[in-house]
Amino acid sequence: MKESENKYFALPISAEQLLPHRAPMLLVDCLTEYSANTAIARAHLPTDGIFYNNGEFLPEFFIELIAQTAALQNGYTTLLAGEKLRSGMLVGLENFSLLHSARASNHLRIKVERTFTFGAITFVKGQIFSEGKLLAEGNLKVWEELRET
Repeated sequence: MKESENKYFALPISAEQLLPHRAPMLLVDCLTEYSANTAIARAHLPTDGIFYNNGEFLPEFFIELIAQTAALQNGYTTLLAGEKLRSGMLVGLENFSLLHSARASNHLRIKVERTFTFGAITFVKGQIFSEGKLLAEGNLKVWEELRET
């Protein structure tokens, strides 16, 4: 879905509208692109915080960026359907790689792609870019509360 296709829920949309997270755990800024299977979020690297240690970002920071972007995608899907937001959580991680280091205050582009869904579990491939360079990538398993029937 492009920005102009849904003027009521136009993109970009603030992460605070779709996620229960708040600082210091809200790491993504906004959802910028969306489709049923892919989503792109924007974030920036903070200059300090719980994921920053001795001048470097902990791997957990990048994992959480992908997880929050997947949550943005799910939240936006739910919003478009006119349903209430549901709970979810990260339940698994596979093949995660940190490929390049990043500097504080860099802007990040996080891309997620749903690769498989089985009941409440969704498998997500995530990639994080800065200045066109792939910084990290990996596959997550996320659980989301099922819709009420």
